[in-house]
Amino acid sequence: MKKIKKLLYLLQLEEYDIGRYFAWLEKNDINRFEERKSSLKWTARICSIFALTILLSAFSSREKAVGDANKLAIPLFSFLEEASVLLTKIKLSFYPKPIRIIITGSYGKTTFKEMLAWVLQGKYVVLSTSGNINTRIGIAQMILKKLHKKHEVLIVEAGAYKKGEIKEICELIKPTIGAITVIGWMHLERFGTMENIRKTKMELADFVKDKKNFFYPKENHKFINFEEAITEIGKSLGMAEGEIDKRLRNFVPPKNRLREKKIRENLAIIEDDYNSNPLGFEKALTVLAGYKKWQRIVVTAGMIELGEKQFELNCKLGEEAAKVADMVVVVGETNKDALLAGANKVKGGKRQIVWWPKDKNTDPEISSLFRPPTVILKENDFLPDNYF
Repeated sequence: MKKIKKLLYLLQLEEYDIGRYFAWLEKNDINRFEERKSSLKWTARICSIFALTILLSAFSSREKAVGDANKLAIPLFSFLEEASVLLTKIKLSFYPKPIRIIITGSYGKTTFKEMLAWVLQGKYVVLSTSGNINTRIGIAQMILKKLHKKHEVLIVEAGAYKKGEIKEICELIKPTIGAITVIGWMHLERFGTMENIRKTKMELADFVKDKKNFFYPKENHKFINFEEAITEIGKSLGMAEGEIDKRLRNFVPPKNRLREKKIRENLAIIEDDYNSNPLGFEKALTVLAGYKKWQRIVVTAGMIELGEKQFELNCKLGEEAAKVADMVVVVGETNKDALLAGANKVKGGKRQIVWWPKDKNTDPEISSLFRPPTVILKENDFLPDNYF
């Protein structure tokens, strides 16, 4: 039973992608797999797959039983998803009032969404997708549960793993305003090429008829200016520029997204550990470098799902971290070689470069090395549980 639970959790982390599920099992030992960063969510889908797995495991291995159970469950849950989407479309047809906005991008989506929602709440009753809900079914379920007559603005965060997924979300929402935060390397492993990533994100452009209401980066790997875009959106919706500026100044970033915390007078933490990407990491290092005369520590497990760019970009990350930090702590095995290779390119100084396994409790050992005042950048320091 314990092994089946591990296999179900792996399947859930791999977004029920049977190809990725079996590819992981070919390369890794399921016995090493543990619930650490998160845990198995007993959704209706997982409960159904679990019941089918119990039946099928009498005839095959538990690994294959989970895979086969997932295949059997796909038609049912595809039907339920389409039914939810249809009900959402019907509900939205009775709620024509809300201004509909879609935010997508390789990274920075959640921060932009939260920032925009915070600004528009100065004038409107806003409903936005919560947390990291950014799939079509997640968005549909949120609208069915939470959209009410009082809402004047609907802001949706849209994610994608393959071409066509942004288009499907747009067909559901029919946005009048859209923004793409950045087009970068994220999920390159799944998309294959930067061209595919750009085409997928730009699916949003076909649905925003007034191009003054569409904000996107002209080049890859360049963020749009969040403040400028949000100011333009706010002004187009009748907000005074002074009120927009005031609310922007008072905005607090979402948890674990480049958030500075003073633990005590001589100890600070920069939390940037939701995930990591090249541009976000560069920004985090700039913040870290601002702590002059402090001991600067970077703790990171690196970046994932970068396909053929995985080693190169993580090597660069390690090198840049070592240029700024007095100590670089590499966590886990997934990007160990690349991060250490990059960090060790930087010569001179009294810099410490160490590696710790993912399951090691790093807090006591790091604290023993403090030379206050100390600041720690946690840059994606703990990867999802399907990475070691």
